[in-house]
Amino acid sequence: MPEIKSQIRFVLTSPLSYSHKGQLEEGTFVELSAPTGKNSRECAALKQAFFRAATREASPGGGGGAEPEAPTGSEVIMALAASKEIDLGEFLAQGRKLLTSGVALVEGEEKLTGPLVDAMSDEDFQNMVGEYLVGFCLASIYSRTPKSS
Repeated sequence: MPEIKSQIRFVLTSPLSYSHKGQLEEGTFVELSAPTGKNSRECAALKQAFFRAATREASPGGGGGAEPEAPTGSEVIMALAASKEIDLGEFLAQGRKLLTSGVALVEGEEKLTGPLVDAMSDEDFQNMVGEYLVGFCLASIYSRTPKSS
């Protein structure tokens, strides 16, 4: 059974300026927490999109019974972007809704909000959604949890 973490530290490739206790700070990571029942709708939408893309791309008879290795967040996003079955914009909108629901804290202390997502680099945001999907929504199907970026 894979180890399922309750938190993942996602390291940003571009620092993120945010306000904390009236001071302008620079964030270098976002602490991601496991979803709760409150987040089940968004998590289910991300999981379903992933499985639609994966099922479409799967080769018949492949796998040999071994447990699959967890992809990275960026690999998930690349696969979804290449899928004709997935609207990546809608997928990312669901990811944004999930990450701004309280499961993501900049520097482990400040809630990730819509304006903070808007200020993030697109690469960081997309990879963070992918890491969240792999680390929490899909963790039970993989033999290991993702590497933090």
